[in-house]
Amino acid sequence: MSFSKAFKRNTLLVAGVIVPDLRDNEALSEAFWENFVKLLSGLPPESVGKLQLLIKVVSLLSWIYNLKPFTALNARVRQMYIDRLFSLPVSKIAGGLTGLRSLIFISFYGIPTVWESINYEGPIVNRTGS
Repeated sequence: MSFSKAFKRNTLLVAGVIVPDLRDNEALSEAFWENFVKLLSGLPPESVGKLQLLIKVVSLLSWIYNLKPFTALNARVRQMYIDRLFSLPVSKIAGGLTGLRSLIFISFYGIPTVWESINYEGPIVNRTGS
């Protein structure tokens, strides 16, 4: 499964708002992206298409709310913007962002180096001697 550079870049920017540890950490961001793509590959194509549309809408709405492209926003403004989108009265956007946030958390906490930082030994089926 392959995605456009814009989708990857904007998804990573949204993910950096949800999980600040991803900001300015290329190695962690790449591990996150690999997990995210694996997760998306298990979803129905219609769901993946809706997710791509959501990321595009987030990017385009930035022009309306910030008068700048999403990629040009600094971390503080990006945080305020995403927080604002979560409270929009348009339930499809808020619901989509809630689902996206769940996918981001699953992808982030599926990274073995993150397990070490939170003292998690990994899934029980992978543990030796258990």
